[in-house]
Amino acid sequence: MRSSEANQEQMILLGVPRVQYGPEGLTPFPACLRACANYIGIDVSYDYAMAASGAAFRLTWDETQWNLGNVDSVFTYDDPERVFRQGIESTGCSFRFLGRENSTKEEFIAFIKPQIDKGIPVIALGIIGPPEACIVTGYRNGGNTLLGWNFFQDNPELNRDVTFDQSGYFITDRWWDNPETLAVMALEPADTGKADVKTILNNAIDAMTGRKCGVYAKGLLAYEAWIKAVADDSDFSEDMIMPLLAERLFTHDDAIDCIADGRYNAAKFMKKAAEQYPEQRALFEKASTYFMEISKVSAKLYEVLGGWERGEKQMRNFARADVRKRTVQLIREAKEYDEKAFAIMKQLADCLK
Repeated sequence: MRSSEANQEQMILLGVPRVQYGPEGLTPFPACLRACANYIGIDVSYDYAMAASGAAFRLTWDETQWNLGNVDSVFTYDDPERVFRQGIESTGCSFRFLGRENSTKEEFIAFIKPQIDKGIPVIALGIIGPPEACIVTGYRNGGNTLLGWNFFQDNPELNRDVTFDQSGYFITDRWWDNPETLAVMALEPADTGKADVKTILNNAIDAMTGRKCGVYAKGLLAYEAWIKAVADDSDFSEDMIMPLLAERLFTHDDAIDCIADGRYNAAKFMKKAAEQYPEQRALFEKASTYFMEISKVSAKLYEVLGGWERGEKQMRNFARADVRKRTVQLIREAKEYDEKAFAIMKQLADCLK
């Protein structure tokens, strides 16, 4: 149920669904998109938000370093804004975006307040912690203090200046001091309707197409860059200091999470699409099966490490040559399934009206 608390200096939207890492999803932007769309009365599932934004089909690897930012959905396409624009417009909403570059705090506040006053949450990048998507659900002190949901709001390393509302929303007046607060974006219902399956397929093909963009290998090409990094024995030793091991394991695990969450929801989307297109049902179901196989491979990738946890045990295991050799075999297996699904999607895109 939607409700709000308001006066001249504050407006708080109550009942906006919480977003957080967990079984329901691991990708911040689509999770925020689903929560905001549902709050304003647009029925959007997480798998639809993942597929329609393109995030379900992404994979990115920085070829120059172990980069903890690889997993960010902003890298789905070569145009950083595309995943956000595409996701929001796929819900039948118009898209507006304000970036930090050449903008002021006052301009951000002027962007946020009218949306909240209209009863529409705002999606932001940053606010607390890294520049991942979060939701602004309200403001106080004329906009100098923001409230909302953030994936990192309970992280003690990042929330030292954060307090909490009785609703559970974070409260912070230091959001502009965070240099990772990079953008705000708005979604408002329009008359365009949701994206059709053919459009989503074509956008997915763009995301999965192997290519290089700056220092990044993207799409199917990212698998080879990931494999090369994992197989490089010179980059590992069993007596390596823990911070370096953590950097390597976390980057690797993020890539696993990316294909686990992404391809699982791609499989769900394809399964639903099969019901809409009985003539192409067999192709959609085959694509769904291949994507689901990747989700199963991701579970094996964690088993090889000794579990999904990111502790010392997994770090030490990842440094072992035999563990990384098996890991490379599994990454290749995931790539082969992705290539098969990719080929089927191109078939489907060509035959759908």
